[in-house]
Amino acid sequence: MTGFEGVFDRSGQLARPSLFRLPHEFASFLFYNPEAPDGASIDGQGHRVMVLPGLMTWDAFTGNLRAHLARCGYRPQGWGQGLNWGPTERIRTGIRDRLDQLCDAEGGPVSVIGVSMGGILARDLAHDRPDHVKRLVSIVSPTHFPTASYAEYLVGVLKPFYSTDIDTERYGDPLAMPALHLFTRDDGLLAWQSCQGCDPASTTVEVEGPHVTICRNPKVLATVAEWLQPANEDPA
Repeated sequence: MTGFEGVFDRSGQLARPSLFRLPHEFASFLFYNPEAPDGASIDGQGHRVMVLPGLMTWDAFTGNLRAHLARCGYRPQGWGQGLNWGPTERIRTGIRDRLDQLCDAEGGPVSVIGVSMGGILARDLAHDRPDHVKRLVSIVSPTHFPTASYAEYLVGVLKPFYSTDIDTERYGDPLAMPALHLFTRDDGLLAWQSCQGCDPASTTVEVEGPHVTICRNPKVLATVAEWLQPANEDPA
């Protein structure tokens, strides 16, 4: 199935989070600013990592995550596409060009992190360019469809502008590279059940905390930095 079809549950089996979680999401955005974890024991060895932000956000929203990765010795890069509208043709082309540039600079594949909608774009990218993506991390992002989310209403407005080349039927197919998936049952925007890993070789980690401030979450920062370490890779 091409286009952004079949993404949201119509059977009623998968429910959106409780409306009572939405005030918590809003409050966390205003007041949740925990101290970042200590990354002194992490050695990123200068590995380049591209970070894709969530829907209707931009690089500034992943700043805490990228700053922590930089402290851990990685070379984190924003996606450089401005506001994330979702899988438009311009954005899909732009992140592929960005990936090519980073791979050229790295001299090989780079790792890709996607947050929420950014994770959907990252997984789509990994299916298209498996030789360019060394490791994939999806954070509070569906790893398979359908899902359920309050973003459905916004996506419905934007969907006419989305690329018809995105294939939602292959979306949940196993990836060719190691993957880390992080989800939280405290998610107030997205059904957490759809964010658990579906890849046989993937690692799934549960964290606590709301959706919108997930890139400030100390456990998320520590888990991602630890998992991405080149020293953790399986020998060829």
